[in-house]
Amino acid sequence: MASTWTKERLPQFEAALRRLIKQHGELEGEPLYLAMAYLPRRNARTLDDEIFLFEVIGGIVERLDLPGDLMEATFESVPGLPTGFDLPLHLILANPREMEKALAEDWPLAAEIADAVRRGDYKILHEDAVGKKVLRQIRATRQAHQRAVGG
Repeated sequence: MASTWTKERLPQFEAALRRLIKQHGELEGEPLYLAMAYLPRRNARTLDDEIFLFEVIGGIVERLDLPGDLMEATFESVPGLPTGFDLPLHLILANPREMEKALAEDWPLAAEIADAVRRGDYKILHEDAVGKKVLRQIRATRQAHQRAVGG
């Protein structure tokens, strides 16, 4: 079920996200498996005044192994630089193996993404066969959490 954020807020910046995702998908040697916009909660508050894009990619990032959390880069809007975003953009990156480990070990950003999926505050903007597998893993984590809390 789509949330209010998905229906009302996401359309304001979805076209710009899709342009960015298209550019990422065209990078040689870095396949894009999954791209998902989501609305996180951090420190018990929903961050609807910023944009969050989670991407699962391959290539060089498959050789990276950051301990304890996924990679996040924040891009601020800059006057005069046409990015298509007038809000800060958070880009969270993972490779498939890293995301599986992050979900199993409850890394903060992976837990945040699974929570957004649990609440329905997300939209898939791109997925291939590998991305579908990662999304199934996220949903399985979500379902395990719901069973644990009795939901």
